[in-house]
Amino acid sequence: MARQNFIGFVVSQGKMDKTIKVRVLQKVFNKKVSKDYYKKKDYLVHDEANICREGDLVRIEATRPLSARKFFSVAEIKRNKGQQFLKYQSESKTRVLEEEHKKMADFLQKRKLNDANVQESLYSDLNKITSLKTKEELSEEELKKIADLKAKYGISSWEEGFENKELFNSDVTYLTSKIQGLQMDVKVTEKVKEIMENESSPLFVAISEKMGITDETKKNIKKNLVRKFLKVTPKEELSGLGITL
Repeated sequence: MARQNFIGFVVSQGKMDKTIKVRVLQKVFNKKVSKDYYKKKDYLVHDEANICREGDLVRIEATRPLSARKFFSVAEIKRNKGQQFLKYQSESKTRVLEEEHKKMADFLQKRKLNDANVQESLYSDLNKITSLKTKEELSEEELKKIADLKAKYGISSWEEGFENKELFNSDVTYLTSKIQGLQMDVKVTEKVKEIMENESSPLFVAISEKMGITDETKKNIKKNLVRKFLKVTPKEELSGLGITL
């Protein structure tokens, strides 16, 4: 008597040793609607060498009972789609990393060129301003240049020494805020490290109650929540907890 044979797709693999789940589709005719439809059934199948992967098309064959729910084993791999997909996944990760490195290199190159162009443009404009200031009579073209430079840098006056006052004012303000932000980030990082060293301290307990931190919360998430608390909480409340930044 011939053994039962089915052809199906591997839908689950790696969750049990030497065992895969195979989904078999069978065409069934429904007399009520006079229409064929596919009925699916899952089988636990023995895979001795653990070589099948999700997506493989396999032929399974009935065998002696191998466990309470396992009565089939893999007889043949018809199409090795799962192995091909696994290879594609590993190759795609490498390809994505290469693309990311290339994008980052292009970005850094563009930023370097842009910084060089900005610096060159700034020195060029400064030389133009210096040369135009020394002239007593200016042509219409030179007057237009002056108007353009005033609009570009927000210059409102040609007073002596304006280059040091208005021309770089926006850059100085931006750099000052940037430095202050970096200094604050350093202080917050040091304070987070100090708080996280003793998770049984009253301070950490108080922060945990406010931010919903529990024992099950992962360490990196705890750290991010403590950092968020220090950044968004008003200074008065931080002072009440004995925290100074």
